[in-house]
Amino acid sequence: MKLKVLDTSKLNLLILRGLSVLAKFLFTTLFFKFSVSDFGEYSLVATTILLLVFVLGMDFYSYANREILEAGSNPQKIIFNQFSLYLILYILLFPLVYLIFKLEGFNPAYRYLFYLVLISEHLNFEFYRLLFVFKKPLAANINLFLRNAFWVIFATVYLYKYHQISIYMILLMWLGGNIAALIFSLAISFSKRKKISRTNFKFDKSWILKGLYVSMPYILGSLAYKTIEFSDRYLIDYFLGKQAVGVYAFFSNMANVLNIILFTVVVSVLYPDLVESILSKNKARFIIIYRQFKKEIMFYALGVGILLLVFLPLILIYIGKSEYVHQIYIFVLLLLANIALNLSFLYHFVIYAYKKDWKIFKATAWAALMNIILNWFLIPYWGIGGAAFSTLVSFGLVMLIKYGDAKKLLKNQLT
Repeated sequence: MKLKVLDTSKLNLLILRGLSVLAKFLFTTLFFKFSVSDFGEYSLVATTILLLVFVLGMDFYSYANREILEAGSNPQKIIFNQFSLYLILYILLFPLVYLIFKLEGFNPAYRYLFYLVLISEHLNFEFYRLLFVFKKPLAANINLFLRNAFWVIFATVYLYKYHQISIYMILLMWLGGNIAALIFSLAISFSKRKKISRTNFKFDKSWILKGLYVSMPYILGSLAYKTIEFSDRYLIDYFLGKQAVGVYAFFSNMANVLNIILFTVVVSVLYPDLVESILSKNKARFIIIYRQFKKEIMFYALGVGILLLVFLPLILIYIGKSEYVHQIYIFVLLLLANIALNLSFLYHFVIYAYKKDWKIFKATAWAALMNIILNWFLIPYWGIGGAAFSTLVSFGLVMLIKYGDAKKLLKNQLT
């Protein structure tokens, strides 16, 4: 049986993702060209928002969405209680935002705008996931495009014209994109839906507490993963300053292009079949998907990686930042880290299929601890190269631990 990695049904998704990648690529390149330190500050602000989005969500969707898909479920009641929890978290979060602004030295002038972007970004994350649950993948990806690329296009044009852009202006445009995505998502959600019943608007404390307990390994695992992904920026800022953050963020954003492509073309396409083959105990199908997953990851990683390595030095020279070409090894380390991360997804979904969720958390937690230790000691002595090396070691460790756990679980399946 021959499996397709890509078919025509993925065309719209790839177009939307491609436009998003292109918009962010142009924005990152122009911003880095005109001001490395301002780009570093923006990277810290954006990173903080994305981290707090995960704190807000607490991966509760993994429980709520599964409940929605259960036969005979009441989606309206589930969604009401899910968003009731988020409302409580929004209120509790505001003092934390105030503290973060104090600790990071962010300009208090955009504190409230930051908070609005944070809440709207999180709401869009949840709508994005719900649209998939209700089998509206195109709508979900339009939501993603509006909040990830639509505003970035305007910001890129602004940068091109004025050669500078403030954090306040960026947040304002980001909020505009998020509002557009929310309006679109609400319009889709309320079209052709069952009539809303007031009886479904009942706060269910026990259901929420149960969901928090069930989601705990996912919550902790996501926080550990985000620690690996983003802690380096804060420690670079602490030891080296925002100029260094800007350089590192540039290389990281460019390396993330590989991440997006691998996840879109390989991981997101093959993992449902991988999980299904394990659950159905279809050994022949599993072996085909398992081997193809590894083959496709390496094939696309090699092809895209070579292209990025060829063009990135040319881009740096073109935008007048040739002094950073000698640091291209940082980009190579981050590329290798992303390859390790995407290979780890193969073993991650094997463990997930066997419902050994705490094993996933333990693997990521050990790697997160290793990441913090390595960053703390390496960044002062090796600079941003130390941060890139720490990321590579951490994602390599995640891959190795998950490989070991998956191999044990598959002992009978692969023999």
